[in-house]
Amino acid sequence: MKGENGGKTGETMGAFLSMAIRLGAGVGLFLYGLQLISSYLEELAGPVMEKGLQRLTGNVWIGSLTGTVITALVQSSTAITVMTVNLVDKGMMTLEQAAGVILGANIGTATTGLMAALPIRFLAPLLLVGGALLVLGEDVAHRLIGSLAGRCRARGSLAGSRRAGSAGKIPGKGKTVGAVSMGLGMLLLGMELMQAAMAPYRSSPALLRLMTGLGKPLAGVLGGAAFTAIIQSSSASVAILQSLAAEGIVGLQQSAYIVYGQNIGTCVTALWASAHLSPAARSCARLHLLINLLGTGIFLAADCVLPLTAWIGSWTPDSPALQVANLHLFFNLASTVLLLPFGRQLVKISLFFPKFVLYNRQKKGYDKA
Repeated sequence: MKGENGGKTGETMGAFLSMAIRLGAGVGLFLYGLQLISSYLEELAGPVMEKGLQRLTGNVWIGSLTGTVITALVQSSTAITVMTVNLVDKGMMTLEQAAGVILGANIGTATTGLMAALPIRFLAPLLLVGGALLVLGEDVAHRLIGSLAGRCRARGSLAGSRRAGSAGKIPGKGKTVGAVSMGLGMLLLGMELMQAAMAPYRSSPALLRLMTGLGKPLAGVLGGAAFTAIIQSSSASVAILQSLAAEGIVGLQQSAYIVYGQNIGTCVTALWASAHLSPAARSCARLHLLINLLGTGIFLAADCVLPLTAWIGSWTPDSPALQVANLHLFFNLASTVLLLPFGRQLVKISLFFPKFVLYNRQKKGYDKA
């Protein structure tokens, strides 16, 4: 009897370990795909984005639209929020302008979930192969150009070597397009792996009990916030939730509470990034947290009196993953529309919002600003 129980326990642990490895592989691919897209697009257009944020934020609504578009292109609300915190730190942007950009960045990051939920995962192999060919082709071309420049110098052809040398220094667009294509392929493949890892456990009593616990508002919000803060990516956190929803492991109302928490958890990166910056930059990071806390409070209250979640779910009743993406998008859109008119008031509140005591080595004691 003990041997049978031990064998069952070993099988269960082995199955759980297998699921954890496959889920981890999916999350890793998804995160690396996002990082690849973000890094190449930031490298290509980083200075342009920074100037755009400076110039197009005079009006908070235009600033919000700018934050939405740039985040949707870069696929990283964290990068845009941290960039905004740094601009505030340098005095190039006011806190009121930053409020618009932060709200816009929240909307822009929801496009990742929409893209991952669309029925385009079959394109993953094509995107990976096509992207790899573009990247490798660009590298081969640069080596050939470098070889040609060396031969021209050896033969004393100064003009030819200059032309070849300058051509070799031009950053190729093919490599950027290829890297972004590979990133998209990894993102879609990561989603497929995550969903496949969860599929055998759709009827697991232990997992269902855990997810049932997250069906309570406070537990769902705290669980979503904690997990997102740990993995430092709301996009990956939403993607895992989409995989769970697609397999029927979490319900729509549970997903709503977790999505609210995910928006709070993503604020941790900006809080850390601003820790040793100016008081204005730290106020900007606190403003980000305040906006998402208020949005969560509004939606929790609305859920108590309105069939809000059911209404959003009715848009795409046959696609649980798309329902989660729609929840994420609607939460951020509605939060922006409701909170942006009160940008000035939000800034004033953020200045007195509970402040984190941060040690400043340049001063004696503590800086509570």
